[in-house]
Amino acid sequence: MKRTAILGIDLQNDFTLPTGSLSVQNAQEDVKRIADFIRHNQENIDYIALSMDSHQPIHIAHQIYWRNADGDFPPLFSVITADDVRGGKWVPQYNKDHALTYLEQLEKKGEVCTIWPMHCILGTTGWAIDKQITDVLSNWCIHNGRSYELFYKGYSQSTEHYSIFRAVVEWANEPETYLNKKLLFKLNSFDEVLLVGEAADYCVANSLNDILDECPELAQKIVVFTDCMSWINPDNQRAKDIFSKAEKIGVRFVESGRYSL
Repeated sequence: MKRTAILGIDLQNDFTLPTGSLSVQNAQEDVKRIADFIRHNQENIDYIALSMDSHQPIHIAHQIYWRNADGDFPPLFSVITADDVRGGKWVPQYNKDHALTYLEQLEKKGEVCTIWPMHCILGTTGWAIDKQITDVLSNWCIHNGRSYELFYKGYSQSTEHYSIFRAVVEWANEPETYLNKKLLFKLNSFDEVLLVGEAADYCVANSLNDILDECPELAQKIVVFTDCMSWINPDNQRAKDIFSKAEKIGVRFVESGRYSL
């Protein structure tokens, strides 16, 4: 009998609600479809894992981390480069020994440091999982005698952690930034893994990319629900390339309403 898992990425209020600090357009519709799918298929879902973006107020992608010579913070959604720091355009206010190294390593991976609104701060209502999801998870647990699992990411002040599996830059003295082999192994024990969440072009794409790189066998089991995730930037070429690469090696992309367990 086929064993099915769901991997839900960052289904938290700051992303899913219109009032969230980093609200993703159309995320509420995504969440409804995710909840409906779980509700209608709960007897055939064996495991559910959810990632949780979990930041401290001080974070390298928050405005307060940087100032210019006039004491101003960088604009939201702007990009800070290694050259900016070398030239003194932006000066890190925290973890100064890490900042330039971080940006250099980030750029080697083809990524950039985007300044995001402060979001998913530990313990806040924005950090909490969307109620549509927690309600359906409670029913699934009770109906099936199971438990869902939460996996936290983003606690380090000195690196982005888009993917649930590892931070963009791993720091030697911060184990929480390392590759989460335990979760990869757990997911690979199922026959298929349904991938949903927010945002498609950042945390979902990066999580999928780590699966492609670190566990090709698991990649063959991934089903991406295209109507259960939305994009911050529909023109994000890096994310498009990740999804294209995934499709070529066997990852399936379907709408949830057209998929049956």
